[in-house]
Amino acid sequence: MATDESDPAGGTPSDNPSQLQQAADAGDAAGALLAVSTSATADDAKKAVIFNCIVANFVQQGFPSISNQTSRIVWSTIGDTVIQFLGNGITNCISEKNYQCPALAPVFATLKEMNQVTVVSDLVTGIATLVTP
Repeated sequence: MATDESDPAGGTPSDNPSQLQQAADAGDAAGALLAVSTSATADDAKKAVIFNCIVANFVQQGFPSISNQTSRIVWSTIGDTVIQFLGNGITNCISEKNYQCPALAPVFATLKEMNQVTVVSDLVTGIATLVTP
């Protein structure tokens, strides 16, 4: 299997759990969601595009859906042709969203050759450093 789902480490959903609890106790849905949210940045939008492109291409290639960013990609379990399709598909998807993205297929092939495992969130972060508006 090319991916595995791991549970994220524990932690609180908010830096201000009392604000969250107060909103929940009051039945304030907007307040509860605001307590666990932050203002979006341009980097957040770029990372969302990258993550969505990764998920769409893995699904298109017949792999289990990547349901969260803690999934791990075991590159050595993916066939060479599929590696090329994933790399080219993700590159094209990101480019279609008006970002400049380098060719990812050769990099994915290298990850496979080096027997690497990559957590999806780290893949998103790594690609985001290469992608420009």
